Amino acid sequence: MIRLVLLALTAGVPRIIGAFFFQKEPFGDAYCYIEQVTSMRGKIVARVFAWENLYGFWLPLYQFFCSIISLAVNQPVYVSRLVAALAGTGVCVLVYACSYILTSSRRVSLVAFLAIAFNPFHLEYSSSAMTDIPHALLVMGCMYFVLTDRWTLAAVLGAAACLIRLESWMLIALVPTIQFMRRRTVPVLTVLILSVGPAFWLFVCWKATGDPLASFRAHDQYMIARLTAHPEFSRLTFERIWIDANRLAYSMNVAVLAGCFAGLWLLFRDWRKSAGVGEWLKVTDSLVCELFFFAYFGFIAFTYLTKNNTDIWPRYGLILFSLGLPVLAYSAQQFFRRPSVLAKAALGIALVAGIVQLKTQVEDLARFVTQKERSQTIANVLKQEYASDPTIRIFCDSPEVRVVSGIPGDHFYHSFFDGVPKDQEGFLGFLRAKGIKFLVIPEENETSTPSQLFPGLVKDTGVFEGLIPPPDDRRADSLYRVRDVKSPPG
Repeated sequence: MIRLVLLALTAGVPRIIGAFFFQKEPFGDAYCYIEQVTSMRGKIVARVFAWENLYGFWLPLYQFFCSIISLAVNQPVYVSRLVAALAGTGVCVLVYACSYILTSSRRVSLVAFLAIAFNPFHLEYSSSAMTDIPHALLVMGCMYFVLTDRWTLAAVLGAAACLIRLESWMLIALVPTIQFMRRRTVPVLTVLILSVGPAFWLFVCWKATGDPLASFRAHDQYMIARLTAHPEFSRLTFERIWIDANRLAYSMNVAVLAGCFAGLWLLFRDWRKSAGVGEWLKVTDSLVCELFFFAYFGFIAFTYLTKNNTDIWPRYGLILFSLGLPVLAYSAQQFFRRPSVLAKAALGIALVAGIVQLKTQVEDLARFVTQKERSQTIANVLKQEYASDPTIRIFCDSPEVRVVSGIPGDHFYHSFFDGVPKDQEGFLGFLRAKGIKFLVIPEENETSTPSQLFPGLVKDTGVFEGLIPPPDDRRADSLYRVRDVKSPPG
């Protein structure tokens, strides 16, 4: 127990410090989560919260959990980050625990723990208001309880993971299959518990929209908008695949990937030497970890190759890094125990490549901490305008600007606001009717109504005055003043 406490402190202290020290988020979606947390908390405080309020573009468990904590501590930004920091700490401890199950070596398990505890990219996302690390905690917990044959707990954590990220819906098939192979029993209760997560989300979609598949249709609409704005994503080229593969390898780490493939080779070798069909059907602890790793790896590859996802962002590899580290620890232990010089050399090269990636992550983390974003500059300008005129209204499609500015949410409008016209004249009339004085367009603007209606916005000085326009007409966060704005009625 003392050892686990020391491990938790070792991993937790830098993550908690980062949650308070970092002045920005590594990915824009974090600000959307913070806005949802704030909105849910407000509805709970006002006692008007309903099932429908859980509905949104993303699954709701992380945001709802943070909103509950924010009832006592009204700091949605820091609460969301601290939840991720504690989740990141838990992931590190579970990497140690799973590695120990596979290797029976405290020394090897400690190396695996240190590899993730001080990984710069994992530290960065463990201190941000994103779902990647809390989701990884639930999946790692699910895998740990599968390894220890505590199936009900595994199913409960799996069902919770299903309410954070969609890819975990495959646990409904994965976990019962492993249980059936290991226990030779039909896992009815496990299936029922795991199904609660997806069933609940379909119920929320139905209550909010009348369509249980509404979230899937919203995703399809987003994909259409993104492919319309970026037609180059509609086909897979070698250059594009190379870029996305490098993004995934950046966070997953090539050493982890090599360790997992080496683990498959070890399993195949052991099965080939075994006698009888029973040994072939035996689901060992290392195979359990391999199945979890390659299930999530396969999901990322499948959605990318079938164009259900246009990009592979580096953060997608965080869960693979967590799931694969115990397998790497096991593979390294097995290989270095054997006399094969070739096998040792191959794994050694992979480990060196992993250390080189670590150096790049350190440099990127330093740049993340020190660089100032355009969105922060825009937020500071709006903050000053609000200080001089607390009645201003802003049309802002950048959730980062909305959150960082600290301006109350009821002063903002955006493209997903009900009643926003989709034609030029109607949109300009909407701006004047609402008394909107400023217009903020994000760099990723394929879903931004003003960006679609006024593609040459930077040159359109008749209606919009560029306060912080994009440089040289390139895509970048931008701020405009709306000319001749009348005050809203009433």
